[in-house]
Amino acid sequence: MKCFNCGAELGRSDCCEQCGVDVSRYRRLIQISNAYYNEGLDKAKVRDLSGAIVSLRQSLKINKKNMDARNLLGLVQFEMGDVVEALSQWILSKNFQKEDNLADYYIESVQKNPAKLQAINTTVKKYNQSLLYCEQGSYDLAIIQLKKVLSTNTNLLKGHQLLALLYMKTDSYPRARTELRKVLDIDRTNTTALRYIKELDEAEGKQSHRQVHKEEKQDNKDAIAYVSGNETIIQPIGVKDNTGLHSVINVAIGIAIGAAAMWFLILPAQQQMKSSELNDAVAEYSDQLESKTAALSSLEAEMETLRGESEAAVQAAGEASERLELHEELLKAYRYFTEEDMAGSLEQLEQIDKETLTEDGKVLYDSLFSQVGTEAVADLYKTGYDAYQARDYAAAVEALEKCYNLDNTQGDALYFLARSYHGLGDTANARTYYQKVIEEYPNTRKSADSTRFLAGLPAE
Repeated sequence: MKCFNCGAELGRSDCCEQCGVDVSRYRRLIQISNAYYNEGLDKAKVRDLSGAIVSLRQSLKINKKNMDARNLLGLVQFEMGDVVEALSQWILSKNFQKEDNLADYYIESVQKNPAKLQAINTTVKKYNQSLLYCEQGSYDLAIIQLKKVLSTNTNLLKGHQLLALLYMKTDSYPRARTELRKVLDIDRTNTTALRYIKELDEAEGKQSHRQVHKEEKQDNKDAIAYVSGNETIIQPIGVKDNTGLHSVINVAIGIAIGAAAMWFLILPAQQQMKSSELNDAVAEYSDQLESKTAALSSLEAEMETLRGESEAAVQAAGEASERLELHEELLKAYRYFTEEDMAGSLEQLEQIDKETLTEDGKVLYDSLFSQVGTEAVADLYKTGYDAYQARDYAAAVEALEKCYNLDNTQGDALYFLARSYHGLGDTANARTYYQKVIEEYPNTRKSADSTRFLAGLPAE
């Protein structure tokens, strides 16, 4: 377990050994989150998938970075047919933990199968289309679409539940019960399916009661029952023996009814069946075209996303490389400081853009600069003055100019810088610096000497 404040590994103490923050409550929250994860894992093992989702969501509510809980939640949702939700959880998990994460394997196992991805997209579209059919009251079309969905994604629980509702709506109770049993085979404690089964039992009971009552009523109307000895005799009312004429009439009526049924029922039904088959074929072709278009759009979007990620990664790598170079320069300056080469350390610090450093780098830069500055000014002045005394005017100019740029209160450095330029024969710079000495240090020996030397310079 790592400290939420500084990221250091925590020991058994209630305080972080590195930053000292109190982690007792944080530790307790992590333990509670892990307990909910273990509860969800136990439920998932016995196929209580709905209960597992509740426990895992509670675990993530307490600790959103519980990767085990998030990955397991994705697996449970995948098992229930919600592939899109499962991928969402795995992608979140991968963003929280980029290395050594099982989510990479799960995402790769789905993405490496383009046919499966296309089937998932098609399934989602057809399920949404079936919902639209339900809203429009076209229950037969909704049933057809849902059957196609479930033939591709057999574990889609919400698809089985909606199909069961449609069967209940059309009084196809045995089929509804079959769909609900499929739901319970996947998720044994699915409360929605259990509630539907209860309502289905009540509906079947009412239907059976109405049927029995109707049959009894019909029996009482069409027959008379009386007792003769130990036997009960049921005699139909108004039944007489048919004569030969009645038989002929009945046959003729039957032929007429058969011809009428052929003309009015069978032929239109066949025509309607052909029309329905044609409509189904058109709808299937339309679905295939839409699924291919959606797959193409999805691939284009994915390619654009990957392109953006690649450019961002290149930019991040460049920025990281620049930061690394800056920190290497900072470490080199610190090494010069430890070797007591203050001038070298100062030169390295001058090459660093402080604003591009991290916060820790800025702290080290300021601390190093404050220690190096004073000593470097003294060292540079001594180096420059010694070079001036040795008539090495070029070296003197280099050291004294750096000294004065670091600390413009160094009047002696300014004076001997002017003298060094004078010694080099650079009258333009000598005149400039003599004038600075006169302006910045009036009424001093340096000013008087500078006035005299300035007057002795040749005119421009």
